[in-house]
Amino acid sequence: MKITRNFFCTFGFLAALLPGVAAQAAGLLTPAGGSLPPLDIKTHDVEVVIEDAYAITRVEQVFHNSHQQDLEAVYSFPIPEKAAVAEFTVWIDGRPVNGEVVEKQRARQIYEDEKSAGRDAGLAEQDGYKTFDLHVAPVRAGQDTRIRLVYMQPAHVDTGIGRYVYPLEEGGVDEEKLAFWTANETVRERFSFKLKLRSAYPVDGVRVPDQPQALIGQTSAQEWTVELLAGQTVRTGTEDGAGAETEGPAPAVQPQAFSLNRDIVVYWRHTDGLPGSVDLVAYKPDADQRGTFMLVVTPGDDLAQIQEGSDWIFVLDMSGSMQGKYAALAEGVAKALGAMRPQDRFRIVLFNDGTRELTSGYVNAT
Repeated sequence: MKITRNFFCTFGFLAALLPGVAAQAAGLLTPAGGSLPPLDIKTHDVEVVIEDAYAITRVEQVFHNSHQQDLEAVYSFPIPEKAAVAEFTVWIDGRPVNGEVVEKQRARQIYEDEKSAGRDAGLAEQDGYKTFDLHVAPVRAGQDTRIRLVYMQPAHVDTGIGRYVYPLEEGGVDEEKLAFWTANETVRERFSFKLKLRSAYPVDGVRVPDQPQALIGQTSAQEWTVELLAGQTVRTGTEDGAGAETEGPAPAVQPQAFSLNRDIVVYWRHTDGLPGSVDLVAYKPDADQRGTFMLVVTPGDDLAQIQEGSDWIFVLDMSGSMQGKYAALAEGVAKALGAMRPQDRFRIVLFNDGTRELTSGYVNAT
């Protein structure tokens, strides 16, 4: 598929093949080739909405090219595990350029053709397990470049405690990536973080550790907000005792830089004693095609402890990609069976391009 305004991006399928790395989200725009330092980050604004078992994160950054020439630059951004990019927009010469997914090799050829013809172009490729690189040309000398990224991920809730992380600090990447990310971690003018939590169930508390300046607000038992502003301009001059500015010349304005060196972690806690719940989010892009859904089953505090035994089903992947791991699968099942109680039951099902059950229905764990 083409991308509007001659902008193309591709997201490859390397994710399942590469080892995991810790996510970061500082977002850097670096001249291609590595001979010049990263562009200054002027502003970095984040908006998060957590609702219906999903978290939607919108990141918008403005970079300034202080170099004397137009550049081809690489914007590198990490995406959390299990997240998916929903939107990517770059403003070139003040015009928004929206990206879509195309086949990888075709996208690379289109990008090179457009760049050779002197037209604005961009290319996004997956660089690692959760890292994507966006090639942008041209990045104008002495001008700003604005980039917006939106991604979605399942909300993490366990035993009534929810957790969201916007990762800003460096962490477990390879040395080359680590050097790249630590090259520029300062926002020159403004950093803002705004999160809105809309819960289907009452929430009795929200915490943001290690961010004492964060403002936490509550609209209702099911809706909370978190806001963090830093790097805003600071007015200097005289003020009266009540905090109002006195008459006279306008006070001077001095910018403050903000360092992107600490994760923003937001926790929320559901009210005690909630009943069990089943949440379903459906998605069907084409009315004539099959859709997908995400189902979340949450046991409630009111469920009594199981006394009469449990039923277990072991579903084992026997496809070619699992060759060499069959012994580990068998050992894992054997250990689980050895820990069962006599009143428990189990079944074992193998699957590849079809399914086969090793047990004839449930078997007592005796």
